[in-house]
Amino acid sequence: MKGLICVGLIALLLVCPGAAVIAGGVALARPFASQMVLPMAKPVPVWGGAMPGEEVTVAFAGESASVLADRDGRWQVVLPAMPASAKGTTLSVTAGRAKVVLDDVLVGRVFLCSGQSNMDFPLRRATGGIEEARTAGKFPAIRLCNLTGAPTDGRVYDVATLARLNPRDHFTGSWEKSSEKSAAAFSAVAWWAGKAVHLNDGVPVGLVENAVGGSGTEAWLPRPVLAARQEYADLLDRRWLDSPRVSAWARGRARKNLGSHPEASHPFKPGFLFESGVRAWAGFPFDGVLWYQGETNAEIDDDAWNRRLISDLVSGWRKELRQEKLPFFLVQLPRIGGSDPLRRHWPAYRKVQADVARGLSNVHLVVTEDLGWDSPDVHPPDKRPVGIRLGEAVLKARAR
Repeated sequence: MKGLICVGLIALLLVCPGAAVIAGGVALARPFASQMVLPMAKPVPVWGGAMPGEEVTVAFAGESASVLADRDGRWQVVLPAMPASAKGTTLSVTAGRAKVVLDDVLVGRVFLCSGQSNMDFPLRRATGGIEEARTAGKFPAIRLCNLTGAPTDGRVYDVATLARLNPRDHFTGSWEKSSEKSAAAFSAVAWWAGKAVHLNDGVPVGLVENAVGGSGTEAWLPRPVLAARQEYADLLDRRWLDSPRVSAWARGRARKNLGSHPEASHPFKPGFLFESGVRAWAGFPFDGVLWYQGETNAEIDDDAWNRRLISDLVSGWRKELRQEKLPFFLVQLPRIGGSDPLRRHWPAYRKVQADVARGLSNVHLVVTEDLGWDSPDVHPPDKRPVGIRLGEAVLKARAR
């Protein structure tokens, strides 16, 4: 019997990579865990793995739905649109004698917060952030899913880090209730944006953050998008480490990280971050994407190329996440001081961001040029005004 259970678990991991919760012969996909927020006012798919042919039943807030797992063990049900609820409720998934139970699940608005280091910048390092984190426990209806990837600082990766550089294992983390500890480690910009949205009408807010410091837009493009355009051809294999289309800084950092293993994958590799950090959420009906990125790509003096990257990111995410009208909120690069030649193209990049926002439907620019500082450091620490403007942009877009 133990052998059969072991084989079943292996099968579940194969059909449901990145599974968040596994119990016996049933698994839930990565987006689903205790203390999460389910999206309100829209049908919500719930999916995972089970033994082939097994009947799977999902129950939540008085609603239930059943389906048979397909021959590969995959299953999906759709919960009907639900009103917002700050009352923690149990979500259960049953297949035969196996059962998964998620506790303290809310219903509200859920946002995917992504990009590079200014989005990943934690609340504890932001101006006033330590004090802000101490108040986080007063907002139990704000839930945080802090997904963390491999470090992209100047270290040489060890064997364990190299081993996790695959779509299933790269990102770690799950849902948590807001507290001093969870908020302090979470994105400062995302926290203040989410809090502004929550305070507007008290509806629960879920924030999923997967930003990676130094990452270029190309790392976040879906593989099908990269494969569909000839101009992306040299980004699809090891040639990306030599491509002038990728920031020289990013290529140098990747080579340093990979050391004697240049053939290994890397967070900066084109397509890698979408496949490892976004694809698992395909079908989850987000209320919007909060996108703060561009510092790396702004090093390349090619407005048409940068416009293409951002536009393909928006259209690619909408297609692969199966939300053709998914709102995007683009945070403009801030003003910074110094005379570093790597920053000389930032004004042009800001214009590219504005052009994309004007040219694509439901893409909103959050102007922050006036919110920078005089240091050459690309990380202005006063994140609260940026987060507030981002939250206000979300509210304004929703009111239209």
